[in-house]
Amino acid sequence: MSKILLQTTKAISSLLNKRPITYPLLLVLFCGILSCSKRIHTFGKTIIPESTDTVFLRKRIGKIKSVNTDVFTRGSFNGNADTAIVYRLFKPGHIKGKHPLVIVFHGSNAVGNDNNSQLGILAKLFAMDEIQARYPAFILAPQFPSRSSNYVPDKNRNVLTSVPQPCLQTALQLIDSLKNTLNIDEKRIYVVGFSMGASSVINALSLKPGLFAAGISISGIPQFDHINELANTPIWLIHGNRDTENPFNSDKQFYMELNHNKTRFWEFDHLAHNDIFAPAILTDELPKWLFKNKRK
Repeated sequence: MSKILLQTTKAISSLLNKRPITYPLLLVLFCGILSCSKRIHTFGKTIIPESTDTVFLRKRIGKIKSVNTDVFTRGSFNGNADTAIVYRLFKPGHIKGKHPLVIVFHGSNAVGNDNNSQLGILAKLFAMDEIQARYPAFILAPQFPSRSSNYVPDKNRNVLTSVPQPCLQTALQLIDSLKNTLNIDEKRIYVVGFSMGASSVINALSLKPGLFAAGISISGIPQFDHINELANTPIWLIHGNRDTENPFNSDKQFYMELNHNKTRFWEFDHLAHNDIFAPAILTDELPKWLFKNKRK
């Protein structure tokens, strides 16, 4: 696996130095890396070597960030709590029939109520034209006015565990509300998040295991006290093994305890917390995996 990645990375870098290369070709090359390796599975654990192709990464992140925030409409929701949650909602361009809903939870640096900061790499990735062309979906990006998940030590496991906070319940109520007003395929509701938002992904799956078809947690801290409720939910854990902000060992322990064939775990070698958005997950790999799963 590492040899394939390194050889292909060198080849791409060589092409970039010699002549222009288009984004579609870059995507094909990186998607080819993932699909041709027999060690990349829909479920199970894979160690992803650190990529050295900073040229592709810089250009790809720039293209994702360039997605106009105006494609997300503004909204607010009170729920049963006193504090309203603001949110952004993306609607697929040609709405015929029911569509999936992808909820994106942000990290702690976007806590607030400006209704803009939460539109980071994940939300914009799913809203890109090239992604929507293959994976059309509603995208909901709520902004939490305070932390959606807090961390406490789990003394029995010697790792951190996450505890959901009240504003996360309001976000779950918002999802239920949108199900009544939008043409959402209720068997294909997905949740993804980074950092604090990734912790909230596991919290949300634990609180409402029958709601979501699958979830992706990127560099989060999991919740351990509802593992049995997650037995039938496909979960993809993504974490860098040099992460000291949200320590890698929590997800490592969580994966071991889940111990079922519906969990995918990508361990990114030598990556720290804020470096996790590597080339391998900035293609269509996230939506492709999510949309394979459908709740019965």
